[in-house]
Amino acid sequence: MFDPSCVFCSEVVRKRKAEIVYEDETTMAFLDHAPVEDGHLLVIPKNHFVNVLDIDTEDFMKVQGLVKKLCQPIMNAMSCDAINIGQNNGPCANQVVMHYHVHIIPRWCDSGIGTGSAGKGAKMHNFISRDGRLNWERKKATSEDLKEVGRRIREELARCNLC
Repeated sequence: MFDPSCVFCSEVVRKRKAEIVYEDETTMAFLDHAPVEDGHLLVIPKNHFVNVLDIDTEDFMKVQGLVKKLCQPIMNAMSCDAINIGQNNGPCANQVVMHYHVHIIPRWCDSGIGTGSAGKGAKMHNFISRDGRLNWERKKATSEDLKEVGRRIREELARCNLC
C-alpha cells in the first residue's frame, strides 16, 4: 500500500529524505524536521494507512512495539527525564500528515537546560508554558542538528542491540 500524494510514502519511505534512525521490513523511525524538542521521533508503518481507524491490527501492533523498544534508547541518547508519546487522528486533532504515525518526544524536568544537539547545557524549549501547560511549540531543525541527534540515537540503539 503506497499513496503517491503522501509525503511519508513518497519522500521518506521511497526516497529516504529523512534522518532515519531505525528501519525494518514493516516500520520506520525518523527525526521530525520540525521538532517540539531535539530527538523528536516519528514512527510509521511503511504501508500507507491514514490514521488509527484505518490501520490494520498487525501493522498497528508492529508500530506500537517499535515505539516501546525505542523509548529507553532515546531517553539514554538524549539524556532526558521523560517522554511524551502521541498520535493524532484527523485535521481537527492536529494530524498534519495523513499517514498513521506516532510521536516520541523527549522531555526534561529542568525547564531550560538539556542536552540538545549543541551538547550538554544547550537551551531547550521551556517545558511548561506560562499558563502551566506543556509546551508544544515546534522549531525548525537544521540538517546538521538532525544528523547529530540521529547519530546519537543510532549509537544508543546499536549499544542496546536494537538495530
